[in-house]
Amino acid sequence: MKSLLPSRRKPLPAITVLPFSPNRDLFSCLPTELVLLIFNHLTTPLDILSALNVCHAWRSILLSPEIWNPLADLLFPGLAPHIRASFPGTEAVSIHAQGDAFHRTLHAHHLFATGHFSHAKHYAVRLDHHIVKTNTFKSRSADNAFTLSKAVPVSAGGVHDLELGVPDLDPAEDEHVSRIKLYSHGRVAWWPEGWSLPFFAVIDDLRVRSRKMYLFPGQAERGLDRKCGWKTALGGLLFIMGQEDVGYCVWHLERDEMKMVHLPGAINRCIVHGERLLFVGRRNAEVWLWDWASGRVETVDVAGMGCYAPGLLRMGGQILLGYPSHPRPPPMVGLRFQDTDAKVDFILHPTKQNGFFVLKWDEVDLVMFEITGGELTARVFCPREHLAYRIMRLSRTQNTVHYLRSERCDAYGGYCIMTAWIGNEPTHDPICAGPCGSEGSLGSVCFNVYTKTFSAFLHCASYHRTPDTHLWDGLLAVGVTGVERDNSKRSTKLAVVLLKPCDGGQRDLTTQATTLASGPGFSFSVRKMTPPPSTTAPAEVALTLVPLDHNDIRPRAETLQRVAYALEAGGDALPMGFDQLKTEWLNGDENTLIYVAGKEYTIWMFGEDSCPKKEKSEVSTWRHGLRGVLGLRAKNGVNGAS
Repeated sequence: MKSLLPSRRKPLPAITVLPFSPNRDLFSCLPTELVLLIFNHLTTPLDILSALNVCHAWRSILLSPEIWNPLADLLFPGLAPHIRASFPGTEAVSIHAQGDAFHRTLHAHHLFATGHFSHAKHYAVRLDHHIVKTNTFKSRSADNAFTLSKAVPVSAGGVHDLELGVPDLDPAEDEHVSRIKLYSHGRVAWWPEGWSLPFFAVIDDLRVRSRKMYLFPGQAERGLDRKCGWKTALGGLLFIMGQEDVGYCVWHLERDEMKMVHLPGAINRCIVHGERLLFVGRRNAEVWLWDWASGRVETVDVAGMGCYAPGLLRMGGQILLGYPSHPRPPPMVGLRFQDTDAKVDFILHPTKQNGFFVLKWDEVDLVMFEITGGELTARVFCPREHLAYRIMRLSRTQNTVHYLRSERCDAYGGYCIMTAWIGNEPTHDPICAGPCGSEGSLGSVCFNVYTKTFSAFLHCASYHRTPDTHLWDGLLAVGVTGVERDNSKRSTKLAVVLLKPCDGGQRDLTTQATTLASGPGFSFSVRKMTPPPSTTAPAEVALTLVPLDHNDIRPRAETLQRVAYALEAGGDALPMGFDQLKTEWLNGDENTLIYVAGKEYTIWMFGEDSCPKKEKSEVSTWRHGLRGVLGLRAKNGVNGAS
């Protein structure tokens, strides 16, 4: 039999009968072909991750291109082409880098799927006058300090002194109308005076606890009357802020440099990936591409390729009526054509320098157009019998309009284009065919840029309207309010619950992790942000789900099913109805999860690399606990108890 691994092909050794020893690893004596047959029974990411920790021989086999590629296609569609495009080449260095990337993806998936966070912290954005002069900024507690960075030159928009550098900002004022607007790759962007000073922004790097402040250059001389029409965007490397008639500043967050971009017209949206930008024009949905290296603006005639008819493009969201005092301002979450009401969104290709996607939903067809090098290269229609299409159709109701909003939902080319509460389905045609018996579902529609396929998830929960959510690796994060009873005390707390998708009855539910069906009055366990000092296991507290209050401006769950785990969030849990501007949203990536409520936010970090450098002892404790978990499974795998 020829070896299945050409890189491991070698003459067979002479067979030697050795005396039996319970401490001898029999797998090391087996031919590679038999080991591969055994590996065929490793069908979950945790099984493969545990096998990688058994010995160097197993790791060498599992991370060889002949093995990890089919495993990636089976477990994570889109991961294999994403890794090959990120680390191109067939030389030994590229092959080794590809295998390591597959290993890191398995590791990150396991940490998030199990909720094994390495660090958690709660912050409340605030500028304190008594510590401005020391170049240190704090939230509400001394351990949440940020060190001011002066790496960005003042001539490039950097702010080194609040009292001198920002016009009409009083650092001594106790309360500012602060707005947390953006998050990306461990950085939070917020505006201390979101309404009166939209051209002054603060970016906090949670990984190194540093703060950088940005003021649009020349704004002090230009005057303070330009308060409308400011557009912003944040990526892993770039931060953008600007206005139609003054241009757009692009700051490089690593190089601490700034470049000015002037466009032919006004924009409604800016999409960021790496060092590339895609601007969407307002008048006729024009598309302009820009990259940091060249600094050139390239116009792409998307309408001329047949993706959509040119027309006035609006950015908006639905106004929520019927709540105390005044309606909540609509969040600007999506794009639609004013004349046709068609929804549209854009995705920059993660690895193709000159590629992007145009997504269009006109209530009839859901279509994804791929454009590469200025030419239309693919057109993908979502089949009408697909679950994703059914979710899109059901998302439109009389009083709710859901916009498209492409956000990453995994680390290998997956984007969630919409999540909507699709309500109760008729019993003769339920959208969920599983045995969960849910009274309704949150439906998510996704698209993978590598496989060019649509997919859908159903998460069983009951709401009265669509909540703010975040989808990652199939788990849907939603915010909940619970009551903790400690002896005679009763306190209300915020939490984030991670819901597993319904499998439609294709697998036995008992083989999954612990599930929970809960409603008002039901208790559930929540993992506290700080683990107890004597153990690596997270401490837990029991919360009781708060009954639905229709006066609360935030949609709250009536029931939740298939809960993977729940995380404690800090902050004020009073009903949002007391603060009409206190928005709530969730975001994250392969290493983090963030929950924002008004001026406060809680962040959970998964993995050693994402933790703040100042939390050395906390990282050490987390690493010890993780090695214990994986080491136990690896030992069981060697003994044949996998």
